[in-house]
Amino acid sequence: MTCHSPLVRYPDSTLALPPAYCGSIRRYAAIAMYGNTVTDTERRFNKREKDCHRCVIEGSNGIQRLTVPLEKPQEWHSTRLKDVRVSTHGKWWHVHWEAICSAYGRTPFFEYYADDIAPAFSGDIELLVELDDKIDRFCREALGLPQPLSSDTGMTVARQIENIRDVEYYQIWAERFGFTPGLSVLDLIFNMGPEAPLVLQAMTR
Repeated sequence: MTCHSPLVRYPDSTLALPPAYCGSIRRYAAIAMYGNTVTDTERRFNKREKDCHRCVIEGSNGIQRLTVPLEKPQEWHSTRLKDVRVSTHGKWWHVHWEAICSAYGRTPFFEYYADDIAPAFSGDIELLVELDDKIDRFCREALGLPQPLSSDTGMTVARQIENIRDVEYYQIWAERFGFTPGLSVLDLIFNMGPEAPLVLQAMTR
């Protein structure tokens, strides 16, 4: 089904994107432009592409990068994203959730959304794509964006994201660090709440 949101610029096209862990604001601005999206889990895992298991947030000490540890397969070059497994090393999920709570616990909308995203950090998800999908679905729901399709069969698929500009919005740590672009979309959601889609719209004008 094609989405008719006022944010959509290409209602008859489908945007295919690789999975992302707590994806960037730019990613969701791109998603908002298309009538449909699909998550490409069939592509081979590329160790140079970190977005599928790494994100960037900002807390009281500035930029913080959160990385999900992965189990090492027999051969990385032949492993598809859908088969990559999450490691339990260091109880990373607890570390990440504590970092998110510390960074955004005092933002205007953290308490409103926290219970909805917390289950993603329970430590019981084995596949990376399932972890990414769980968080992605929360983000889309919070932003009023349609959920991804299960297949792009028979559709016009775009794999390139057009230029998207950074737009300043309220950030809880801005008085200390100034406005910081390029963060996880969680930063936008927790700081701006229901006004977050307006920021996405401004980024694609």
